[in-house]
Amino acid sequence: MLITQGQLHQYAQQQALNAVFLKTQSPTAAPTYLAMSQTAIGSLQSSALTMADATVNEYLTSTGYARQNYTPVAATPASPSSIYNTGIITWGPFTSPPGTANWAIACDVASGTAANIIASFLLGAPVTPATGDSLQGAAGTGAAGVGFICQI
Repeated sequence: MLITQGQLHQYAQQQALNAVFLKTQSPTAAPTYLAMSQTAIGSLQSSALTMADATVNEYLTSTGYARQNYTPVAATPASPSSIYNTGIITWGPFTSPPGTANWAIACDVASGTAANIIASFLLGAPVTPATGDSLQGAAGTGAAGVGFICQI
């Protein structure tokens, strides 16, 4: 599954600016997770703050789906700086067809709608897994199109 560069959502933009301009302490280090979203291309709002937002449309857990740990590297010491996964990320196998995914969404909680949205990644092509299928995101290398890369 190929992806495009990730875009930071409003929650992450606020966190970054407050940290960089020394207004508040950044959140402590903690796991982040990737969710799969069926939202149509062009319909996911970057102003969406939590997974409860009407534009998110996450896969249902009743299909055997669960958010997966993102485990990105530390931000690269470059301009622009980027962050990306170094391991393969696998969702499934699915116990029933979950629908067509267009997005991966990074968030700060393993389940539930209260999770804050950090970034979204448009998949290179929509994917529609069947019963028994799994989806895999490639291990990132920091190069465009490989892994889930977020860059600012």
